[in-house]
Amino acid sequence: MSPSIPAPSPSEEAARAVLETVPFVMRAIRARMREGRPEAISVAQFRALLYIRRHPGTGLSAVADHVGTSLPAASELVARLVRQEIVERETDPASRRRIRLTLSKAGLADLEAAELRTTEWLARALGPLDAASLAGLVDGLHDLRAMVADEDGSSAGTS
Repeated sequence: MSPSIPAPSPSEEAARAVLETVPFVMRAIRARMREGRPEAISVAQFRALLYIRRHPGTGLSAVADHVGTSLPAASELVARLVRQEIVERETDPASRRRIRLTLSKAGLADLEAAELRTTEWLARALGPLDAASLAGLVDGLHDLRAMVADEDGSSAGTS
């Protein structure tokens, strides 16, 4: 007779559901965000643009970290975005060896359009849910975000 395996706790079941669902949803969101983007912008560049929008004035090292590339690769990636006039690059007045990156007006407009398309798609996808299910989803996501932010010591708004 084999030993019985204990049933997973509710928190273990929730953790499994998050692990199975979040990557799938993120792939779908990324696909919608990339729809309509100029063909000259790579996925890595697009991710860099999203990061720069969330962190205006950020430096090259932070972009490299976020995109998962080396500093030289991130430098070339950002240089292409600057040449395309999507990102503005300026020397940090506090340290001439550092640069500060911000989105240009055109870059911000492109990202806002992508975000609007994605929000509209998600709203349509969530449309069949009743008000109670939607409220529960929103509450659960807020709770998850707050708990993850507390665990890693970061602010919930800086991902």
